[in-house]
Amino acid sequence: IGVYAKPDGIHVRITAKARAREQAQEMVDDMESGVRRILGNHIWGVDEEAMEVVIGNLLQGKNLTLGTMESCTGGLLANTITDVPGSSTYFKGGIVAYSNEIKVAHGVDAGLIEQYGAVSPQVAAAMASAARQRLGVDVGVGITGVVGPDTLEGKPVGTIHIAIEAPSHPSAFLANLPFPRLQAKRLATNAALFHLRRLLLEMP
Repeated sequence: IGVYAKPDGIHVRITAKARAREQAQEMVDDMESGVRRILGNHIWGVDEEAMEVVIGNLLQGKNLTLGTMESCTGGLLANTITDVPGSSTYFKGGIVAYSNEIKVAHGVDAGLIEQYGAVSPQVAAAMASAARQRLGVDVGVGITGVVGPDTLEGKPVGTIHIAIEAPSHPSAFLANLPFPRLQAKRLATNAALFHLRRLLLEMP
């Protein structure tokens, strides 16, 4: 069994050697069962499955719609979600609110930005709420942060706030991703998808 850190999560690879392929497959299956008992719901996919596909299946299974408002990721979350064929059945739209003026124009309270800064859990939550209301969806996701190369509002590069608003399930997360700009944007997008999956699993 091998463990590898990848951009989309931790990959666990199981291999076996035997005289016959069938015997090796049985050995792999036995090991996989043991790994699943240990890791449980932390396992989100097998082989070539992608997180955005898993998210789409969960949304469809629960008959929920999704919308986003992004700042530092520049629409990468919406782009990733719409890589899945048929995603229009559950993804209704995304707002790229890169400036504070656009955030306010799309429903974020200017007072929150003035009081806490654009890079804050409060503004991330307001973005998620605004996405949900403005796009008329069940679940809204907001992302705001600093991907560099310079600090912003005195906050270090890699500070990312992610918020998700769903019926009776609001949540907010802080991600510290001090990586080069493009890598930080991709990792922030992946983090949003991971947290969205976790919240969807908790919903009835």
